Amino acid sequence: MTSLVAEWRETGKLPAFADHTKLRLLLGTLLYLAQEFPQGIFFAAIPTWLVANGQSTAVVASAVAAAGLPWSVKFLAGLFIDRYTWRPMGRRRPWLIGSQTAIVITLIIAALISPEASDTAIVIGVILALSILTAVQDVALDALVVDLTPKAEMGRMNGFMFGGKVIGIAGGTAITSYLLEHYGFSIAMLGMIAFFALPALSVVLIREREGEKLLPWTQGTVTQRAVYHEDWRSILVAALKSLFRREALLVGLLLLTYGIHQNLNDTTDSLFMIRQMGWSQAEYGSMLAISNIVMGAFCLTVGGWFVDRLGPGPIAFWSGAAAMPIMAVYMLDQALWQSDELYIVWYFAKGVPLFLFYLANLVLAMRVTPTATAATSLSVLLSLGTMGFVIASAILPTLEEIGGYQAMFGASAALVFVAGLISLLLKTAQSPSQNSDESVEGEPIAQV
Repeated sequence: MTSLVAEWRETGKLPAFADHTKLRLLLGTLLYLAQEFPQGIFFAAIPTWLVANGQSTAVVASAVAAAGLPWSVKFLAGLFIDRYTWRPMGRRRPWLIGSQTAIVITLIIAALISPEASDTAIVIGVILALSILTAVQDVALDALVVDLTPKAEMGRMNGFMFGGKVIGIAGGTAITSYLLEHYGFSIAMLGMIAFFALPALSVVLIREREGEKLLPWTQGTVTQRAVYHEDWRSILVAALKSLFRREALLVGLLLLTYGIHQNLNDTTDSLFMIRQMGWSQAEYGSMLAISNIVMGAFCLTVGGWFVDRLGPGPIAFWSGAAAMPIMAVYMLDQALWQSDELYIVWYFAKGVPLFLFYLANLVLAMRVTPTATAATSLSVLLSLGTMGFVIASAILPTLEEIGGYQAMFGASAALVFVAGLISLLLKTAQSPSQNSDESVEGEPIAQV
């Protein structure tokens, strides 16, 4: 950090994203922090506000659906981000700056309208608009990371971004919920502008590559060397070609399997806490928040380093191998279920390998993604994890009928182990020190 400040003082500008490791990690953290502030609003704070103000379950469900819909079709945003840009400012920065500016404008409009909880159409419209813009920002940011982060640095980058994500969601939820309850909708939206804009401003100060324009009216030119496509057909063909490569198919299968596991694990945890352990919703929420903060700090400090040091493939395998017996031991003996303290220890013990597996998944997905179609290809790959959520929701009732919590947690443990086994099939085809800019004709040459 000291070197960054010294360089800024000496040259009057910061180094480019592509040229400085610490700057990349800092910017990734800040941009994910900014991105998750609005998610805390539309996924948690506003739905809770609607409930507290007497709105029906149907209204709340519609609000949550409006928040989730854009994230299930992110690949559409990816197509536009890969197809259109203004290259003098970089391939991804124009989309990041544009989406962040639109988020601020949306928050200002929402504050001016200041709807009541009973104005459900307006509230849901605000949620939908914020969700669309945040999804666009997410796709553009992930594509920027794939474009310019060296393969050997992907673990740390994802660890730092995850830390920013956890803090952003927690902060957005807590701050907006407090302001909604005590000061109303208008003040809550204006307050969130300040918290969002501070970290979001970082992308305005940093170029993607040295020599590019910082802003439209400043000096600079096109400097990027990476292969890219300028028409819909070539983008789709290149994206499909990359996704049907052996490594990408295996990573997609791993993400699908892990997605089924994750939803089974998370949903069963909530049912187990409330129904079996007798915890209140507030106690469950507090436990979830503390867990996310602790694991976010773990990923931010050492988790990403482990993934880079040992490789995402080995981390995925050993995390799956470690999580399965930890989950099984607790489930085998129902006598252990009587102690809150034992449950808390078990919850955090399994959380460590599961969060490491999550980080490894993100790194694997980014490593098999070509820079030329990074926004499209990565969005499609990550959507397989979401598809796994849908499958898990469908099979959960059957598992409950077959064997209750033991069957539900047992299936989750088995699936994370299977996902780890899939990672053993991945091959190495590139030195970790090589950058993804060296892909050829839009095809990924990936070290996994």
